[in-house]
Amino acid sequence: MKKILLLIFAIFSLTLFCEEYSAYEENIPEEYIRGKILYLENTLKSEYNEEDGIKEIEEYRVKILEGEDKNKEIIIQSPIYLEKAYNIFIKENQKVVLYKETNEENENKYYIVDVDKRNSILIIVGFFIALTILIARLKGVKAILSLVIVVAIIYNIFLPMIARGYSPILISTFCALLSSIITIFLTAGFSKKGVVAILGAVAGVIVAGIISMYFSYKMAMTGFVSVEALNYSALLQGVRVREIISAGVILGSMGAVMDVSMSISSALTELKNRDEEITKKDIFESGIRIGEDIIGTMVNTLILAYIGSGILSTLFIYLQKEQFPLIRILNFESVAADILRAFAGSIGILVAVPITSYLCCLMFTKKNS
Repeated sequence: MKKILLLIFAIFSLTLFCEEYSAYEENIPEEYIRGKILYLENTLKSEYNEEDGIKEIEEYRVKILEGEDKNKEIIIQSPIYLEKAYNIFIKENQKVVLYKETNEENENKYYIVDVDKRNSILIIVGFFIALTILIARLKGVKAILSLVIVVAIIYNIFLPMIARGYSPILISTFCALLSSIITIFLTAGFSKKGVVAILGAVAGVIVAGIISMYFSYKMAMTGFVSVEALNYSALLQGVRVREIISAGVILGSMGAVMDVSMSISSALTELKNRDEEITKKDIFESGIRIGEDIIGTMVNTLILAYIGSGILSTLFIYLQKEQFPLIRILNFESVAADILRAFAGSIGILVAVPITSYLCCLMFTKKNS
């Protein structure tokens, strides 16, 4: 019965996600459609001055793949800038995203705005799903289902509630709790092992959130950790931006903490099944020893993840190390926020080890030696 209810909840979450996505697509004021580059028609150089930042203009024959002009072939100009960062790297037979503009005479004009990356995204996601199911089989299917549900929770609960002005910390804690319950129960079932893993994961995540919240206020962070965030500050009216850092720590560390808690809980469950007479002390000590090995690798997980996600910002800082002393670099909000996220999340992993071990010795044994 419990599994049926969980499956109903999963289907309901997916339905909400699909409905929200469709509504979003329908309400886009600007129209973007798919096109295909057939070939390079011409290159114009004489009429453009390099002082304008434009090196040349390339004219492509493009086939429109959707919309009212579907299957129509048109010529679209694409500027080539001196600064390579502004250029769109276009090749023949490549799918692109076109922006459609309609003038007062009801004539459509199209511009190439980007390369269509959706096929590549579908391929890598499909490969991930296929490999997961091939290796883990039924548990792989459950893992994929839990991942989809977690994404639906973030999209349908976390983001809308934050946009409406609710506390990001409270909402992220609720979402982390809900996601942990669904993921672990789908993986381990409704058992003591799953309950212990959930409690240990939630405890570690809450500790990480409290630490990040305390230090984000202590360091007087604004929450605007990037230039992009400042540019879109008008859209964030009513949003508690400062708390988003802590919310990111809670959600970002959830997966790693859940992994540690599940690993320890699973190992200690197997140990208990092997020896029914094992004492609380032995279970706790075994959990700590298992946790020591896990910590040896997991403590680097979040730190390397944040370094990897912010590698471009890290590179900018490295290239300007001669201009800025260490006291300035460490006080950049983006740098301080990444350090806070990485170490607060890692502390959550560390805390989850003794908490999960202690919960196991309470739930798996009835006596002490």
